[in-house]
Amino acid sequence: MLLMEKVAILNRQNETFALAMIIESKGSTPQHVGKMIVYRDGTIEGTVGGGLAEYYIIEESVKAIQDGKSKIVEYKLNKHAKDGIQMNCGGTLRVFIEVYKSRPELVLCGAGHLGHALAKLADFLEIPYCIVDDRVGYCTKERFPNATNLYVNEDIEKALLAADLNENSYVVIVTKDGDDIVLKTALQFPIAYVGMVASKRKVITIFEKLKSEGVTEEQLEQVHSPIGLEMGSETTEEIAISIISEIIKVSKENKPMKVKQLS
Repeated sequence: MLLMEKVAILNRQNETFALAMIIESKGSTPQHVGKMIVYRDGTIEGTVGGGLAEYYIIEESVKAIQDGKSKIVEYKLNKHAKDGIQMNCGGTLRVFIEVYKSRPELVLCGAGHLGHALAKLADFLEIPYCIVDDRVGYCTKERFPNATNLYVNEDIEKALLAADLNENSYVVIVTKDGDDIVLKTALQFPIAYVGMVASKRKVITIFEKLKSEGVTEEQLEQVHSPIGLEMGSETTEEIAISIISEIIKVSKENKPMKVKQLS
């Protein structure tokens, strides 16, 4: 597989990685043309010439991934030159490190009217999303043709666990009758966001139930409910807009959630 084909695949899979590419090479260098994929853990595919220069480029790529910013780095491959690295080639190398950041993914727990409205809005905004539900008749490819995945199981906890929640997951709970189960399960993962559509009375009831089951007050404080930005929303579509608006706002803040380990 060509390296750029792998870049396209990783991007479609919503992975985080960097692509390091030689953009200028002067004098004697190990390689004048080269590309290299660098993953968050420092593993690579491809090469920009090997040796000490490549080691430094990998190091800078990992830092760029952590910072979430692309950059250009330059090295003098001459141990006798000022600011040079311990190499004898004598040339100079400039490398562009392009960071590909994974995009937030909506996990829409509930395939009813509001879940459907949220999916249509996500389609318009090109936000990837999956659907979680316990009803086969609702969680279908016909209703959600652009969903990345459909997770349906009569046990909605199993359906949500199959979604493999992570730090890019933005969980919206709009289930028929499984909000408490879904919320408790979601809070056990390092998700970016969780919001639940519920009345004040329902929120109090669910929170008290979950606290009795071992969920901490600190975790519950991270739940967005009432969900969505306050904008006087009334219709299903307006509520969907307020929820997506809140998720966009939270995604810019990028604060990890505190989690409780699965027992």
